[in-house]
Amino acid sequence: MFANTEMKNYTMRGVQFLTDNQGKKTAAIVDLKEHSQFWVDVLAELGESTDFQFLINDKGENIAVLLEFDKHGELWEDVYDGIIADERENEPTVPWGEVKLKLMEKGKLSV
Repeated sequence: MFANTEMKNYTMRGVQFLTDNQGKKTAAIVDLKEHSQFWVDVLAELGESTDFQFLINDKGENIAVLLEFDKHGELWEDVYDGIIADERENEPTVPWGEVKLKLMEKGKLSV
């Protein structure tokens, strides 16, 4: 499954992973303060759902959401992609022409 093959030891800002007794990731707890705007976008697309479990503070406010990979696998993939994109937003980029040239020099791309 996506969650276990691509994230073996990866840590993400504002995300805690739950594991089973064999160390397999089974769910993620997403900090809604850290990722509030992204979660607003998710709910706007999906609509409110009673399918989610939330951690709440003493004021009754949702502060984190539990996404179980077996129930919310597709949603988790979208959340994961969004968080990664946000984290990489300010990373330097390499022009496609430069990447293409390097791949061709290594024999990994032919045109």
